[in-house]
Amino acid sequence: MPVGPAWFAPGVLVGRTGVGLGLAVLSAVTFGLSGPFAKALTEAGWSANGAVLVRIAGAAVILLVILAVTRPGVVAAVRADGPALVLYGVLAVAGVQVTFFNALVYVPVAVALLLEFLGPVLVLGWVWLVRRQRLGGRTLFGAAVALFGLSLVVGVWTGVELRWEGIAWGLAAAVCQASYFLVADRARSATPPLVLAGVGMTVGAVVVVALGVAGVLPIVIDTAATGVYLAGVDVGWPVAATLLVVVASVIAYLAGVAAIARIGAPRGSLVALLEVVASAVASWLLLGQVPTPVQIVGGALILGGVALTITGRRRGATEPEVLPAA
Repeated sequence: MPVGPAWFAPGVLVGRTGVGLGLAVLSAVTFGLSGPFAKALTEAGWSANGAVLVRIAGAAVILLVILAVTRPGVVAAVRADGPALVLYGVLAVAGVQVTFFNALVYVPVAVALLLEFLGPVLVLGWVWLVRRQRLGGRTLFGAAVALFGLSLVVGVWTGVELRWEGIAWGLAAAVCQASYFLVADRARSATPPLVLAGVGMTVGAVVVVALGVAGVLPIVIDTAATGVYLAGVDVGWPVAATLLVVVASVIAYLAGVAAIARIGAPRGSLVALLEVVASAVASWLLLGQVPTPVQIVGGALILGGVALTITGRRRGATEPEVLPAA
C-alpha cells in the first residue's frame, strides 16, 4: 500500500504514517534494551551465543503459541511468501545476531556497532539502485547527520587497530540488518506481521541450534548463574532472560515488522538508529555505564537526523506493494 509523507499537527502525528512511526520508535527502544539484558547474562557466565539462542528460541515459542491461538493465516502466508519467510529467519533473525556477536570477538563493541548500523545506508542504496526510487534531499541529509551522530555515540574515533575478520563480520551484520527491513517490506503485502515474526523466529532458532550442534557457535547457558545484575539488583537469570525474550525480542520484532508495513523499509531503517540512543540510556540506567558528553551530543544528532528524515517529503515517490526478489 502506498505510504504518504509524514504530516505533523501541533504535537500530533496523524494517520497511518504516525502509527507506523510510533511502532518504529517502540521497536528501536525495545531492541536497544537487548544489550543490557544480554550483558547481564554474559557477565554471569553465559556465552553470547547462549544468550542469542535463549532470546530467539524463547521468542519463537511465545509467537508460535500466539499463532496457534489466533490462526492468522499461517499456511496461506507460507504458500504465498515462503522463501521470504525463510530468508527473514536466516538473515534478519539469526544472521543479525550471530554476525554481530562474532564481530565482537575481533573488534571493539563500538566499531562492531557502527559497522552493523551501516545497514540503513544499504537500505537507501537498495531502494535507489534497485527500486529506482528517488530520495529527497532532506532524507539524505538527515541520514548523514544521524550516521555522524552514531559514530560519536559508539566512539569510533579512538584510533584502535582493527582486524579484518572483525570488519568482515561487522559488514555481514550490516547486510543482515538491511535484510531485516527489506525482507519485511517485501513480505508485507502477503504476510501478517505476527506470521512473519513467528515463522522467522522459528527458522532463526533452528539455524542457531544447528550451528551450535555443528560446533560453529559455542553455546553456554548456565542455569546456576548468580550475580545477574540490572540497576544494581541481582534479578537472577530467569528475569533477565524473560526480559530479553519478551521485551527485546517478541515486542521488538512485532513492532518492527508492523512499522515497516506502514512506513516502508527506508524510513523504518533510519528510525531504527534510535536503537543506539536507547541502548546508551539503558546501559546507563541498568548497568551504570554513564555516557560521555560526546556521546550525548551524538545522541542528539541521531535524534535530529531521524526527525529530518521523518518530516522530509520524497518528490513523486510512493512505496510499491512488493520489493523485487532479493
